Amino acid sequence: MRRQFLTGLAAGLATGLTTRAGFAQSTTPSGKPVRFIVGLGPGSGADTGTRFIAERFSKLTGQPAIVENRTGADQVIAVQSLLQAPPDGLTLMYITPSPMVLTPLLNPATPYDPLRDVRPVVYGTRSQAVIVTGANSRFKTLQDVLTEARAKPESVRMSNYGHHYRIGGLSLQKATGAVFNHVAYKGAAQANNDVIAGDIDVAITDTGGAMPLLEGGKLRALAVTGPNRHQFLPNVATVKELGINYELIVWTGFAASSKVPDAIAQKLEELLLTIIKSPEYKEYNDKQGGGEIVAGSGAMLRALIEAETARYREMGKTMKLTQN
Repeated sequence: MRRQFLTGLAAGLATGLTTRAGFAQSTTPSGKPVRFIVGLGPGSGADTGTRFIAERFSKLTGQPAIVENRTGADQVIAVQSLLQAPPDGLTLMYITPSPMVLTPLLNPATPYDPLRDVRPVVYGTRSQAVIVTGANSRFKTLQDVLTEARAKPESVRMSNYGHHYRIGGLSLQKATGAVFNHVAYKGAAQANNDVIAGDIDVAITDTGGAMPLLEGGKLRALAVTGPNRHQFLPNVATVKELGINYELIVWTGFAASSKVPDAIAQKLEELLLTIIKSPEYKEYNDKQGGGEIVAGSGAMLRALIEAETARYREMGKTMKLTQN
């Protein structure tokens, strides 16, 4: 039955059918859903954005689609869930630099090779982070934070989640001479809540996930980490504008197992690009304060992952990338 399904799915996808009926004819009679795995918790920008795409994927194809949050172990659990699933194109994963570049680079025991085992399917967005503090925080500017973190090393508590934001915090230390007390979280939602409550002093966090909290007056932005100001935070300076040689860019995309047949992977790329290029997605992305929509191919994302791996490997020669 499984071999029959794979043959039928590959044949249906290879024909280039993009209609709901065309894709639905390729699916199992049981209506087995397409799974979108997210390695970060509910409420994060990764989670809400993936849910938006999964809903549109279902409407476009007629195939049920669900989102599963598989958090923990620096997203290793999420990648393992992807790789343990049948390679039939019914399991996709939201990917970022942490599981695809940094975790394998920093942990030799990582149980997968991203360039061997994971197949990038589509390059979604490229964005910057925002450095935030609580609305009632004693820190009014980023300089206030850095001054205290220099004078009293590890007195300023900084939240992080995933290797990318943690290394972003360590890079800020190197660029400024500040020393933070890094506190690890599984995702942005709880980290941001603890900044709001005052249990954490400052965070480098996902801009999309932080936007509603900034607009609601619960968080206060101190700086953004891109080369230019964020289009939805025009009054917030970049870290570089504040005289610090620092930049942090975050990319996102979707991937499948490398064992997924080429015809299926190519069709998934086509379907996801249809969604990401749509006016509906642009409107959603803009409302969420999202980053630049790239809408690039899987090959484009793979080339980026290869380049980022080489860049961080070189960075590790002059900077300690581990926390302890």
